[in-house]
Amino acid sequence: MTKIYKRMFGGERIEALNDASFSVAPGEVCGFLGPNGAGKTTSIGILMGFLFPDSGEVRVLDYEPGDVRAKAQIGFLPENFAFYRFLTGPKLLELHLALSGRRVPDPFGLIAGLLEQVKLRGHESLHISRYSRGMVQRLGIAQALIGEPQLLVFDEPTSGLDPAGRKEVLDLVHSLKEVGKTIFFSSHILPEVEQICDRVLIVDRGHLVRAGRLDELLRTGSRVEIVVDRLTDEAERAAAEWGVEIDRGDKGIRLLVEATRKREVIESLWAAGCDVIRVNPLRDSLEDVFLNLVGGGS
Repeated sequence: MTKIYKRMFGGERIEALNDASFSVAPGEVCGFLGPNGAGKTTSIGILMGFLFPDSGEVRVLDYEPGDVRAKAQIGFLPENFAFYRFLTGPKLLELHLALSGRRVPDPFGLIAGLLEQVKLRGHESLHISRYSRGMVQRLGIAQALIGEPQLLVFDEPTSGLDPAGRKEVLDLVHSLKEVGKTIFFSSHILPEVEQICDRVLIVDRGHLVRAGRLDELLRTGSRVEIVVDRLTDEAERAAAEWGVEIDRGDKGIRLLVEATRKREVIESLWAAGCDVIRVNPLRDSLEDVFLNLVGGGS
């Protein structure tokens, strides 16, 4: 799909998306990554039927974006949202259940179960105006789940949260992954994406620059990490000759060595009286992959 924004006066054209093409498989947790201005929010707006592409064909659950048959199966949490501040959580969910058109025999039991799932039980009488940011975010996920959707679309679900709030939201996303929900979400917090995603899409300046399974993108590098309990003078001199990088930390001493010399180094450490605690292959982080592709743009 291609999307170009045109200014009414001056004729300036801003290319938000340029022939970007991707797919998300059922049951997959897919991270949508890119620097600011890369086209993520535009893409999500098109998928939700809020915007229209200038060219290209888009299908969401086999329907055109915005089709009510697709919307009935989608739960959406935008990055910036505002709930009615003087409603309670249950009242807000009651409203969204009515808007979803879903018919259930026990709506109050459904709402109570959702509040339990997002860890808001015990706050039923509290007005949303008194919620913390993390509580509001979790309530937002509850409203996204109210219609029993197949697909969940989250735009920056942990934006603006403190570490505790981010962990609560990530735990919730992980629980949704375990029950087979398809989740498509954008995020700037790459270590979090690395924790929960099956696959990632990376966009930059409107172009899709990389797509693939996370385990394939984070390939194993050419070095290994050897952790030892201590390093004798003899072993340290040998390590310097091998060109080994040494990192001393609270949980042991790390030696970073080329994989081709791994056996030689380990045997020499043993001979010098050092105990090897563990040996791990070093792999690229998602942040490394991201920065190599987009050049550190923000």
